[in-house]
Amino acid sequence: DVLHHVLPRPPTMHAFVFVAALHAYAPAAYALAPAAVSRSAFAVRAPVAMLGNLGDSMKKAQDMMKNISPEKIKKAQEMSQKMQDMQKELAATEIECKSADGKITVVYTGQSVPLSVEIDPAAMAMAAPELSEAVTNALKQAFINSRKHADGRMMALYEEAGLGDLLRMQQQQ
Repeated sequence: DVLHHVLPRPPTMHAFVFVAALHAYAPAAYALAPAAVSRSAFAVRAPVAMLGNLGDSMKKAQDMMKNISPEKIKKAQEMSQKMQDMQKELAATEIECKSADGKITVVYTGQSVPLSVEIDPAAMAMAAPELSEAVTNALKQAFINSRKHADGRMMALYEEAGLGDLLRMQQQQ
């Protein structure tokens, strides 16, 4: 209970602080242990008892790490590199969208960053509210097109890795 109040929540984010605190409290807890408990037995059991649910989580994490094969690690590294490459590609991609009358052109990156807005001089004859609406609609549509492009690239990457169903489930939520 003492450790529970000392550590900030969630404890999993502060694992190193937790371990340091555990080592700080372990000698005091050992001193309170019954004399029949050996030092080695206490050293193994006391921290697990003090950890509570966090100890169970750490054990599960260790067990999961044992089950990760070198092939899976390599696959994860390849996927990470492909994600980085895709982000660079999206940053360099330009998505262009024109207003219905073609007088306004908006360009976004594949990462949905606006790059430019071009307004044909003929559009300047429009009333301010109409021009504002046309620019706003072109901006919105360019953003939507940019997101669709990025989502399509992401889906292709997930499909390649055999995780397409996972991404579709996430998009439905």
